[in-house]
Amino acid sequence: MTLCHEFTSRDKLLPKATLENYENRMGCTNAIKIANNFVDTYIEWLSDRPGLGLYLNGPNGLGKTHLLTGIYKALMKRNVSAVFMTTYHMFQRFKEVGKVNDYEYEKRLLKVLYGCEVLLLDDVGGEVPYDSRAEKLLDVINVRSQKRPIIYSSNFTTGGLEQWMGNQGKRIADRILENAITITLNGESNRGLINDEHHDWLAGRVKGLE
Repeated sequence: MTLCHEFTSRDKLLPKATLENYENRMGCTNAIKIANNFVDTYIEWLSDRPGLGLYLNGPNGLGKTHLLTGIYKALMKRNVSAVFMTTYHMFQRFKEVGKVNDYEYEKRLLKVLYGCEVLLLDDVGGEVPYDSRAEKLLDVINVRSQKRPIIYSSNFTTGGLEQWMGNQGKRIADRILENAITITLNGESNRGLINDEHHDWLAGRVKGLE
């Protein structure tokens, strides 16, 4: 078993979910187009914008976990080392390290979080972490920035995440904004809003981007 496989939250992956069978819900058109482009042109994407990931946010029921599962499966088929992990699972892993002082386990965990080619973090903000664990998340984001992308899903906008996550919320939200394309799945319009900084760049890559 590889480290990536060992630390993936396999029980949270949706067994039947793929990018191909994602139901194109209202307000999610851009999200599926960009997800497919990320997977299909991964090498070129990384060459052009190293470390640039995705931040998918919106209410429950719009298929964010489905998209992350589909991206994960598609990357693995292409032999890209990827890890899918809920943030709750990640914080629990760090909690286990603190309980037993198993520094060998911590080394393996950090090797995966820092070094896998693509890290997929599901349900960011699903739990308010203690400051020490929020610092760990910030460390992961900082180490991977400009090198290896993180793809996030969250019910929160980055502004909402900032408020929800307490003392470290602003720093975490700022770093996410610096290193990820923010895509809002709003369930209301076909577009799915994208932060303006990356829209023109994406428009040149993704056919039919709205």
